Amino acid sequence: MPDQHETDDMPNTPANTIPCPECGTPARQHGQSFCDSCGAFLRWDTPAGTPGPARPGNAPAADNSPGSQPEADAGPAAPPAPAGVFGPPPAGSTDTTVPLPPAGPAEPTAGPPRPSDTAIRSLLVPVPEGSEPVAPETPGSVLPGRPEAARPRVRQAAVPVEPESGAPCPSCGTPNAPRRHFCRSCASPLRDNGAPAAEGPYAGQRPRLHRDRTRWIARAVGIAAVVGLVVGGIFGGPPAARAVQDHFAKRVPVHPTDYSASHSAPKQAAKLAFDGYSNTWWGTGYAGDSAGQWLQADFGQPTDLLNLLITPGTSPRSAQAAEQARPMEFDLVVNDSAGKEHVMHRRINDGGVQRIDVRVRDAVKARLVLRSAYGTGKKRQVAIAELEFFGRSTGGQ
Repeated sequence: MPDQHETDDMPNTPANTIPCPECGTPARQHGQSFCDSCGAFLRWDTPAGTPGPARPGNAPAADNSPGSQPEADAGPAAPPAPAGVFGPPPAGSTDTTVPLPPAGPAEPTAGPPRPSDTAIRSLLVPVPEGSEPVAPETPGSVLPGRPEAARPRVRQAAVPVEPESGAPCPSCGTPNAPRRHFCRSCASPLRDNGAPAAEGPYAGQRPRLHRDRTRWIARAVGIAAVVGLVVGGIFGGPPAARAVQDHFAKRVPVHPTDYSASHSAPKQAAKLAFDGYSNTWWGTGYAGDSAGQWLQADFGQPTDLLNLLITPGTSPRSAQAAEQARPMEFDLVVNDSAGKEHVMHRRINDGGVQRIDVRVRDAVKARLVLRSAYGTGKKRQVAIAELEFFGRSTGGQ
């Protein structure tokens, strides 16, 4: 009895703790949940009063005495309790689990078979299965590689930086080109963009007079122009004033009252050069350049002639005008009412309507004298399609 009393007083002894169902190692303390040796769950198995699987070397010796033999008349042996059925709780345990009644004879059940405790434990606490370590692969023997020279890299030649010279930076003193607005070294602005502060007169100080020289310059130019006009009118006289008037005068057509020619071809009379149609023409009637032949227009009253329009050839169109010779050089002789003769030598281009300045006051007749021609030939005569005179516009026109 003393030995039994000592055993009951020590609940953490191997006899009172739960042995591991996997390895059989007894737990160190009562109520421990996992095995210290293999880590298996202990609370799911039988309590400490139920012996676990025997470990090698700790199995009890078989009792061969006659009294230890099982009685043959005791009837059939009861089947072993299924794994996981708890027995009575050990002494001193706080577990309130109600022990199940001992299993009787196996009876057929209508439900599905109950899974084993090992399957349930594998679902609750999965323990990875041990596997043999795989030896690392040893690389096989290889031949030493043949060294290859590195490929040369093509590098572009660096563009030399042109030295800059110019105004130094006010901050760091680095010279900068005139095109720069900021320093190339410290990025400071090179020009002072700030507007100058307005500086007005102080108290008691008279403000400065506003002296604008451009106004005086404009006045001087205007005075000089007026003086020039007055002096030109005095020394130039009426001709200068008339030239200005002729330049800005309005032009109107002047129709001659009579016309004549030194010679005309059959059906190419002189009046055809003044009829206002460009598809009719006057012809000299002589082959060659017809030098010395003339065409004249008479005006009924003195007229201020300003311009003359001449259409050389038989038509203003180049293709048709080339059928006959065209005047190239000629003299324009204009007589005024005072009997003065104004001679002007002119040279025109080949083909097309062309304008000639005359500017003769009080003209009474104008004569065109041929000197040379374009496109002359044995069967070609000099032709003029049209002559048109323009004069100054008067109040009634």
